[in-house]
Amino acid sequence: MLKRCIVKKHFGLLLVICFLFQCFTIFSSPTKVEAASSAVSAIFGGGPFVTGGQPVMNQLKASGFNTVIIWSVHPHPNGDLYINDVLVCQNGNYVGDPAWATAWQSLKTGTTSVTRVEISVGAWGCSDFENIQALINANGTGSNTILYRNFLALKNATGADAVNFDDESLYNVNSTVQFGQMCAAMGMKVTLCPYTSSSFWSSVKSQLGSIVDRVYLQCYDGGAGNSPSSWKSIMGMNVIPGLWCLHNGSQGDSASSVKSKLTNWKSSSDGGFIWLYDDLMKLSSPNSTADYANAINSVFSSTPTPTPTPPISNNIALKKSATANQYVTNETPDKAVDGSIAGYGNGNSKWCSDNSDSAKWLKIDLGGSYNISRWVVKHAGIGGESTSYNTKDFKLQKSTDGINWTDVDSVTNNTANITDRTVATFSARYVRLYITAATQTTSNIARIYEFELY
Repeated sequence: MLKRCIVKKHFGLLLVICFLFQCFTIFSSPTKVEAASSAVSAIFGGGPFVTGGQPVMNQLKASGFNTVIIWSVHPHPNGDLYINDVLVCQNGNYVGDPAWATAWQSLKTGTTSVTRVEISVGAWGCSDFENIQALINANGTGSNTILYRNFLALKNATGADAVNFDDESLYNVNSTVQFGQMCAAMGMKVTLCPYTSSSFWSSVKSQLGSIVDRVYLQCYDGGAGNSPSSWKSIMGMNVIPGLWCLHNGSQGDSASSVKSKLTNWKSSSDGGFIWLYDDLMKLSSPNSTADYANAINSVFSSTPTPTPTPPISNNIALKKSATANQYVTNETPDKAVDGSIAGYGNGNSKWCSDNSDSAKWLKIDLGGSYNISRWVVKHAGIGGESTSYNTKDFKLQKSTDGINWTDVDSVTNNTANITDRTVATFSARYVRLYITAATQTTSNIARIYEFELY
C-alpha cells in the first residue's frame, strides 16, 4: 500500500508534405529522451518532488521515466489542498511556493523523458476520500465549488495530465465516480492505484469508462500477493504493476529484481512503476533513478533505453579517499562519498563538521587526473534534517597537488536539498568542497550527505 503513460504522379508532392511536417515537428516540439517503447515507466515521489527544486526535476528528465506522479495530495474538510503537510491551494488559488510550480512545469519541456505528470490523491491512514465525499455531498462538483476550483488551480500549477486515485479506506463508488467526472471536466484523465477491494475498483472503472486510462497495481506491502493477470481480468485492461525499492530501511526490489518480475508479468502489463523516489535516493548505483527506469523500459522494448546525458551513475568520487579539516565522531569524511544518504535511524551517513572555523573543507583524492563537468552536493534536508541546515555558501575547487587550490564554481544563498551544477570541463586529481556559510542560520555546523563528481 502507498504510505505516509497513392498514385505515382502525387508521390513527389507527398514527399514534400512529409518533409515539411517533419520540420514543423522538429522545431515545435521539446526534445525527448525516451525508450523505444510506449510502455508506461512511472515513479511516485513525495517530499523531494516538492522541496528538491530544479535539480530533482533535471534528474527525472534525464532518467528515462516517462511518467512522474506527485504524491500525495490531501483535501481537507474545508476544501484546502495540501501536498504532504504543506498548504498549496486555497480559495481557488495556488498558494504554494512559486518555485515549486516552475520546477513541476519544467518536467515536460526541453530535453526530457517525461511526457506525463500526475497528482496522486490519498494514502494509507488518510481521510482524503472521506473529505471529498463530504464536500461533494454538501456542494456537488460544479465549476464554482471549492473542490473543483482548488483542483483546477493545482492542475495549472503542476501541469498535471491526470489524477491518481489511491483510496485505501472509504471505497465509496458513487462519490469516487463523481470526483473522477469532475477531474475529467477540467481536462484530466483518472488513474487508479488499487491493492485490495477489487469489486470497488472494478465498479469505478466500469462507471468512469474511458476517463480511466491506467491502473497502477500495487504489488508490494499489502499488495505483495497481487497477480497482474488476475487484476487484468478484474479491471478489463492491462495493469501497470508497482514495486518498491526500499522496505523498512533495507533494499526492497533492486533494479534487476524489477526487471525480472516485470518480465514474468509482461503479458498482463502495460509497463511498471516504482515506489518511491524518496527511498530510491537513499540507494547507490546500480539502483539509481536511471537504473530503475531502464529496468522497466528494457522489458517492453527490443532496444535498450538511451543512456541519459549527463550520466547519472558514473560518480567518480564514489568510495574515493576523502579528508577534511575537521569532523564529528562517527560522521567522518568518507561518509560523504559512500553512495548513501541514509538519515537518522538508518546509519546517518554524512560528513559533519562542528569546529568553530568559519571555513570548512572536504577534499577528495581521485587517485588520478579526471575530466570533470558536473558536481552534486546533497545537503542536510536530503537526510531528513531541517532544511535550515542546508549549506548556504560554498565553492568547488581543483588542485593538481592537493595543496594549491583554484576556484572552479561557487554557490551563494543556496536553500535546496540538492545542488546539481554543470561546469566547463576541467581536469584535476584533487577536488575540494569549500564551505563558507554552513547553514541558513547562524549555526556553523556543516552537514554533507554526499559529494559527487561526474
